Amino acid sequence: MDTQNEVRWRLRNGRHIVGYERHISGRVWSSPDGLWWRGQRLDYTDKDRGMSCRDVNNQWLFEGDVVTWDKHSGQWHLTFIGGQWLLIQREWTIPAPQTPRVLRRVAFAFPEA
Repeated sequence: MDTQNEVRWRLRNGRHIVGYERHISGRVWSSPDGLWWRGQRLDYTDKDRGMSCRDVNNQWLFEGDVVTWDKHSGQWHLTFIGGQWLLIQREWTIPAPQTPRVLRRVAFAFPEA
């Protein structure tokens, strides 16, 4: 994210992404595509917290993304627990790197409705 005062969210209706929100200094901005932002809220049922950095393809990362990381093999589930970003793979849990353009999103792991 560009500032410490910004928190991003991915908005969904079940497994369907309907848009994004940015919370900046007490204001909420919404966008159906992540490009054009407005003050009007979007309708959604689920919300995924955004990580403060982008992946190798310059895409924002969110809780529920499945990522790869060259430093560790396999696919990892990105999650936000107890104020920490974590990567989970079967019985392994490790801190997620906070460095931009290190992880690569390869899929989504949205919970079943």
